[in-house]
Amino acid sequence: MKKTSILLVSLLLVLSILATACAPKTGDTPAVTNPPASTPAEAPSGDKVEATVFKLGHIAAPNTAYDNFANEFKKLVEERSDGRYQIEVYPAGQLGVDRELMESLQIGNVHFTIVTASDINQFVPDFAVQDLPYLFRDWDHVEKFLVSDAAKEMFGLTESVGMTTLSFMPRGFRHVTSSKGPINTPDDLKGLKIRVAESEVYIDTFKALGANAQAMAWAEVFTALQQKTIDAHENTVITTRDYKIDEVQKYMSETGHFFAFAALQMNSNLLKGMSAEDQEMFTQAGLEASQTLGKIQREAEATAKEELISKGMVFNEVADKAAFEAKMQPVYDKFFKNHSDKYFNLIKAIK
Repeated sequence: MKKTSILLVSLLLVLSILATACAPKTGDTPAVTNPPASTPAEAPSGDKVEATVFKLGHIAAPNTAYDNFANEFKKLVEERSDGRYQIEVYPAGQLGVDRELMESLQIGNVHFTIVTASDINQFVPDFAVQDLPYLFRDWDHVEKFLVSDAAKEMFGLTESVGMTTLSFMPRGFRHVTSSKGPINTPDDLKGLKIRVAESEVYIDTFKALGANAQAMAWAEVFTALQQKTIDAHENTVITTRDYKIDEVQKYMSETGHFFAFAALQMNSNLLKGMSAEDQEMFTQAGLEASQTLGKIQREAEATAKEELISKGMVFNEVADKAAFEAKMQPVYDKFFKNHSDKYFNLIKAIK
């Protein structure tokens, strides 16, 4: 009995030493806490390869712009990697909403995200420059910016928080919808209860125009408009069509006050751990997917507008946008007290 007890104590001591030796040291952090899964896949040649499976999450409904962007990126990656990489797309907030998605991306529980670019401001404050009103002149200006050195340098700001911004998909200029009537001058916005994205710049912009700006999560907007908790919202023509905002709003005024982007991001440590060739492949696939979907978005605006008009929505073109822009100086002044004007000047200088 005594011999058995001695053997048992010895065995427990050995197991304890082994467990201590194998335990991670304090401060050790894995590059990706939830590593990609592997599964057999078929390469174009017909050979079986071991595919690494990544997760991509976004908040939008299937078959809308974010989802189409995700699936275009998925297609390019899977084709160009000859089946070595596969991407599973999780739409409609299955893996969380924008902030949750980015936090999951940082620790590697999600490998890719497509998020509303404005929400990146919560992690990288200087990214808010792309929210400033009347920053972009037209679609051509936007497209030139997206392939510029200024864009590449600005995207690099997210590396410091563990997120690599691969590209921006241009979604379109944002306009004001209302149940009260058309907006032709800044005075028409006075006192109007309008939902805006959860961005300080957005709130400041509409306060400068005299509106009662209320930040609200996108998931709550349709119900708030339907119940008349708010009078108005602002968004792109395509998003207004895709989410049936015409059912609860009568008027759309083409104020063009902001330009909307969706950002494709990747866990930084995951990308850095790949070969130079694979890093280039993911980077190029992100850029090309954004350009393809951006072109589709630009061309689809006219169709979306026609569809909304056919459903009874009333559009009006704002003739004097300069009157709105003239109200923006307090917004710029406040912003540049706490942010560099570097990227603002670089974007404005693009011709």
